[in-house]
Amino acid sequence: MGIKSVPMEHLKRAYENEHSRYLDMEGMTLHYRDEGEGPVLLLLHGVCASLHTWDGWVDELKHHYRLIRLDLPGFGLSSLHDKRIYNRAVAVRLMDRLCGQIGLKRFSIAGNSLGGYLAWTYAAAHPEKVEKLILIDPAGFPMSLPWVLRFATHPFVRPFARFSMPRLFFNLAVNQAYGERAKIKRSVRRRYFELAMRNGGKRDYIDIFMILKKELRSADVAEGITKITAPALVMWGEADAWIPHAQYFHQWRQVLPNGHFITYKGAGHVPMEEIPIKTARDAHRFLEDTASFSL
Repeated sequence: MGIKSVPMEHLKRAYENEHSRYLDMEGMTLHYRDEGEGPVLLLLHGVCASLHTWDGWVDELKHHYRLIRLDLPGFGLSSLHDKRIYNRAVAVRLMDRLCGQIGLKRFSIAGNSLGGYLAWTYAAAHPEKVEKLILIDPAGFPMSLPWVLRFATHPFVRPFARFSMPRLFFNLAVNQAYGERAKIKRSVRRRYFELAMRNGGKRDYIDIFMILKKELRSADVAEGITKITAPALVMWGEADAWIPHAQYFHQWRQVLPNGHFITYKGAGHVPMEEIPIKTARDAHRFLEDTASFSL
């Protein structure tokens, strides 16, 4: 029923590896991995996910880039001190401080969903630091949370969800995030569920859902997109049920007239996890030679 918490020591044994590192920042302990060599590419995952969503990309790209991926605060093995960090201004400040501590001066960013939202807001605020930008099914225009997250934040459900999130909840979320359920590995379902069961994890999830519910419905959520100067690639799964391709993809085309755009038939909200080899190779072509990038 998702009531019992999983000790962090158990989660670390299961989800750390030799590339895992930790940073203490503003009362939080943030888990990240640093691997590969070459130009720096920072990878930001989406809501309910973790840095493991990029495993396929790392396998494909680590011989070309230095890949830095982190568990966003409140997800994976990263703690959450204050839910207000998902306010865009605070998030940009935190990201800039984190990049400074790691020693990143100029780099590219790829972000999915919530991570895409953080990626483009950072790129708009710090054009001098972001070389290239990859947005994968990103948030960026007024929208409602996916229904499974809205259900968890309903006033009658929310008090219980802070203490109990059944495995069924995460199975539904993963089913919605993928375009083809047959591609969902049992280990992936287990990972999404177990990482949410860490001490305080369920409470953190609800706090994050609540602030995103308000943030993403705001009329000015798209403010700053037109300030993006970095070359941008927008990737989208045509079967995305969380941020529907038919509803939002064309809006990105309108605000980024010089951007590059690619869609994936049959893929859902997390194409970098669902079809990692294809999406990673497209990202590599864009990063390697943006001027001649074509579909």
